[in-house]
Amino acid sequence: MSDVIAILPAVKLLGIGLLCILLARVLKTSPIVAFIVAGLLIGPHAFDVVEQGRTTELLAQLGVVFLLFEIGLGFSSKTLRESGRDLVVLGPLQMLICGAGFTLAARAFGLDWPMAVLVGLGAGISATAVVSATMAERGIVTCPLGKSSTALLVFQDIAGIFLLVFAVSLDTGEGSLALALGEAGLKAAIAAGAALLIGRFAARPALNLLARTNSPEIFTATALFLVLATAAATGALGLSLTLGAFLAGVIVAETPFKTVVKTEAKPFGALLLGFFFITVGMALDWRVMVGEAPLILAALAALMVGKTVLTGIAALISGWSRPGATQLAFLTAQGSEFGLVLLALPAVNGALGPQAAAVLVGASAASLALTPVWTALGMKLARKLAQARVKVSEPTASPDGARPILVFAMNASGRMAVDGLRRFNVPYVAIESDADRFMEAVSDGYDVTFGDPSDVRLMKAVGVTKARALALGASRYEISKEVTAYVHETFPDLSRFVVVEDEADRARHEDLNMAGIINTAIPEGLDFAIALLRFARVDEHEIAGWMREVMDAYEPERLPGMTHAA
Repeated sequence: MSDVIAILPAVKLLGIGLLCILLARVLKTSPIVAFIVAGLLIGPHAFDVVEQGRTTELLAQLGVVFLLFEIGLGFSSKTLRESGRDLVVLGPLQMLICGAGFTLAARAFGLDWPMAVLVGLGAGISATAVVSATMAERGIVTCPLGKSSTALLVFQDIAGIFLLVFAVSLDTGEGSLALALGEAGLKAAIAAGAALLIGRFAARPALNLLARTNSPEIFTATALFLVLATAAATGALGLSLTLGAFLAGVIVAETPFKTVVKTEAKPFGALLLGFFFITVGMALDWRVMVGEAPLILAALAALMVGKTVLTGIAALISGWSRPGATQLAFLTAQGSEFGLVLLALPAVNGALGPQAAAVLVGASAASLALTPVWTALGMKLARKLAQARVKVSEPTASPDGARPILVFAMNASGRMAVDGLRRFNVPYVAIESDADRFMEAVSDGYDVTFGDPSDVRLMKAVGVTKARALALGASRYEISKEVTAYVHETFPDLSRFVVVEDEADRARHEDLNMAGIINTAIPEGLDFAIALLRFARVDEHEIAGWMREVMDAYEPERLPGMTHAA
């Protein structure tokens, strides 16, 4: 009977977690919100359905451990190289400006400096799962806005690891703020460097050896072992379990087996993280939440409006246009999983008190639910800011000496083509004649020229005389037929590519000496982009790697059960 009593909380949490995921899909909101609300209802302050004890605490802690492992998998030396300016300029600026603003606000409400810094920097972090899902649904993962947002999330996740170590340092109650910050930074830096070295020189040979067993179960066991063993090791050394889990992810990220290990670990992480958010809700008192509803709404407004303004300032300083900075700021304005993890720490919760903790948790959870609406509002505002550029847009010529590929139409195919060309530094000029698509592309961070490609003056201005190819993102057969003779006469060595609907459409375009591309891959436009990259003589191995990155980025659910919509 004692065994049944021990396992019963886990059974109840599992059933409640499944119900939360189903309800979140029906309501098209973040499951995180559903988990917290469910915890509030089943906790000791409401119906007391699940008894809080060692079982629930362990499951919740394992959820955070797997979250950190997932984040570590996205952090590698390759990530650092490819993120470039966004990781070293936009990310630090955003955290510095947002952290400073929210820290001063926290101080104004009476928190001491260490706790104010912790809360302020925690508020600057955005929800990785929610933002990633929003970008995937909008199809902007690989566009400039998506790339910069992803780099910003990576930097924020790294900062979150630092904050967890900092929180543990504060929990000891020893030393000054400067000493705690320095100790946290030193520990995080040393641990990250060690993990990168272990991943490159130890983990890769070990995983190569395990792969020779040809056993699918071996990577499941390996993923679990790495997460738990590394977490236990850092815990035994006086560091947090979560830091060890993050380092386990970093170690695997430096190997070719990252994708398969990530796939094996995902189901465990998503489920256990749901348990964590349920326990967050269980710690709340619904009477306090109802009583503090006005403060929760005020904190929600301060978080989302304040973070939008501060992030927008950081984006403008780092070189983003006003439309792009606006959309990026609205997209990343919500609270985060990290913020909820920090608020759940005993030291933080105790310092804040039940009232303030309930207000901050409520505001963070509500911000996750409001992300789709807030992002849509940002899109509309960004489009209005981009309208002015329709009238004043000047042709953007390619660099001197470069032979660009001219890409017409910034639809899904044209965008994917530009994403691929940008990825491999192939010179290009993007042109759009539709005002709505132009404004959307500018808002998403693309460098686009507004104008009609049939305008000879525009074509000369953007460098058609130097171009090595024309790439049409949409079929315009009648116009292509009309200008073919002129193109052959004036630009005899100019290659032409066009997206076509079917084989018949391809055949009639090929009669015009145009290469017709039928898009069959997901996401749309990938076939078109690959054809242009091959024409530009990009290495096939590198193209294959980029294809995998794009297809992984557009997975419907980056974190199973953690997206905000079905």
